[in-house]
Amino acid sequence: MKTCIAVVLLLFAGACLAQGSPEGMHNRAAYPESEAAAAWRGLAAGYVRQAIKDRTLEEDRSLNARVDAVMATVGAAVAAIDSRFAHSSWRAILINDFGYGAAAFPGETILVDATFVRTLQLNDDELAMILAHEAAHVLAGHASEKLSFMAEFLGKEKVPTARKALLAFLADDAYAAAYRPTALLQEREADAVGAAIFFAAGYDSRRALGIFDKLAELETREDRRDQDSHDAAAVRKQAVSEAFAELRRFHAGRHPTPQ
Repeated sequence: MKTCIAVVLLLFAGACLAQGSPEGMHNRAAYPESEAAAAWRGLAAGYVRQAIKDRTLEEDRSLNARVDAVMATVGAAVAAIDSRFAHSSWRAILINDFGYGAAAFPGETILVDATFVRTLQLNDDELAMILAHEAAHVLAGHASEKLSFMAEFLGKEKVPTARKALLAFLADDAYAAAYRPTALLQEREADAVGAAIFFAAGYDSRRALGIFDKLAELETREDRRDQDSHDAAAVRKQAVSEAFAELRRFHAGRHPTPQ
């Protein structure tokens, strides 16, 4: 299974990138990996400190335990297909009214909006889909790419460190708008690679696809499509469904049913 998923993961990621990349995407990192990761870890820690101050960390032990269990399974799947994460310990931290459904950070930390989980009544398969998607962002190095974009967009003399590049990005919504074409490709890549991670984790793909129906329902209530870096939920559901079908075919070809 490990070899199967690793091969298909690479195929899906390559196919996604072959669609075309805005200049600067997947180029040489502008900052050392350790420096870029430290900047993002600092941001994640800041969100957690603020949540502690505001008393918005989720206190429901049952919900925390459920998310921890799903995160552990997804983290084990990541470790099985990418040796860089063989000894990593992934954490999913629930914050009420976080403002994002979920966000991944280097250091194998995923912040999840507990309100989002409750509102959509996510089952474990849907949670696994979300966490696998977020883990895929970390595997693909998307956080570092965002900082490299800032260094190219502003000139590195203006943002000589990864921390300054990150602070600059967060300070002005215009940068997020300029980055959106690249962000869209990153989200597609995360859906493709996330599908492979999810498949390796062993959850029910048919039940998990329900998350996209729930997201589509949210789209009808919120007029924010022009600000979203994702494809429409229905488009994402089709793409992930096709990824799952390809994964099943690939696995069946390597492990045919005995006659």
